[in-house]
Amino acid sequence: MTDVLLASTSPSRLSLLTAAGLAPLVSAPGVDEDAVVEHERPETVAAQALLLAHAKGEAVVARLLAGAEEVPGDRDDLLLLASDSLLELDGQAVGKPHTPEAARRVWQRMGGRSAVLHTGHFAARLRRTAPDGWREEGRRAELASTTIRTAAPSRRELEDYIATGEPLEVAGALTIDGLGAAFVEGIDGDHTNVIGLSIPLVRRLAADLGIAWTGLWRGDTPEAH
Repeated sequence: MTDVLLASTSPSRLSLLTAAGLAPLVSAPGVDEDAVVEHERPETVAAQALLLAHAKGEAVVARLLAGAEEVPGDRDDLLLLASDSLLELDGQAVGKPHTPEAARRVWQRMGGRSAVLHTGHFAARLRRTAPDGWREEGRRAELASTTIRTAAPSRRELEDYIATGEPLEVAGALTIDGLGAAFVEGIDGDHTNVIGLSIPLVRRLAADLGIAWTGLWRGDTPEAH
């Protein structure tokens, strides 16, 4: 069987993969995103999301190839996944606001309008060559974009939402798998992409690397029997 290693500490991405029947291991990529963007200067928001997904995935791949990252278990086949999400509003990237003030500014611009959530996806397949050694057998990368049509929350609704802290650490100050779902009028595209990564796209990337999606299901997943 193939293990899945998620190069992200995002609870939403982990929950998505778990709900899809996988049991991913987790590794923090440890990438300075601002430095990567400053060095590469991507021309579009979509390019920036894909660039950062590459950077995160490549950071973990490099540690595995150097023997600097330990993977629990004894399986010799590994699917590494990394992603990065950015909201595009008026042609500009909107990442995680981190502060109530920044979240408020995002919503003052975004409320009642449409925006596009871009998620860059990176996948790599690695084979174990020794107890602590790996070799890369291929990689794929692709972008998924979903249009989000937002509601215009009242001042009280917005302040109450910001006070929960939920919008502070998600791209675009909004998530559709929590309290923010009430402020989404509709989407055009894959809803899992808005949560953190596109499950259908991840399946296709795995297939491109020769990995059957159903082979990644946990042994206790009913559909896997």
